Amino acid sequence: MRSILLGLVILLTGGFTSHPHRGVLIHRFIVQSDSKLVIDGKTNINTFQCAIIHYTGKDTLELREGGKYSKPIFTQGYVGLEAARFDCGLQVMTSDFWKTIKYKEYPLVGIEFISFERLPKLDRGRDLFRGRMQISLAGTKKTFDVDCSIETDKSGLIHLKGGHEFTFSDFELEPPTRMMGLVKVEDLLLVNFHLVLLLDMNG
Repeated sequence: MRSILLGLVILLTGGFTSHPHRGVLIHRFIVQSDSKLVIDGKTNINTFQCAIIHYTGKDTLELREGGKYSKPIFTQGYVGLEAARFDCGLQVMTSDFWKTIKYKEYPLVGIEFISFERLPKLDRGRDLFRGRMQISLAGTKKTFDVDCSIETDKSGLIHLKGGHEFTFSDFELEPPTRMMGLVKVEDLLLVNFHLVLLLDMNG
């Protein structure tokens, strides 16, 4: 068992080691069901949180290093999460949030990774870096530079996390209101993602 785990660690750490003289390398990461997306916001009365805590898709990320690019580029970076899986704790709040993000017309919230500023390290505990990604919400796409972290747990799963502030108006949306406008949601939101990834050894 120990030798199997050791072999896994070597493969993982080797998968993120740059070998310019070998040309282009492609790293494939299978998105796991434990991946989640959390949105924190405020009203004029209190705070709220809406979260997708169970990913149901079958997306795989492909990260390319080497070749003509000076930094790692995603050749396949899209992760789609079901908008109808957002849960805000209270059904009335959840329903308002669903309507606001037009979940029937746009059933997926998209996170599309574009590039990393450098190749992350998986053999040094928690590694911090910046990534560029595109968020798709209610038919509008916005590109952001996001502070990210990556870490491998004892079972070999990779945890990619990041967060960024944006506003409803960034996506041409109006914050929801309730009780004839007495309860108003502030425009500013904090979005945090936590992707659980499995390195595809056959990729």
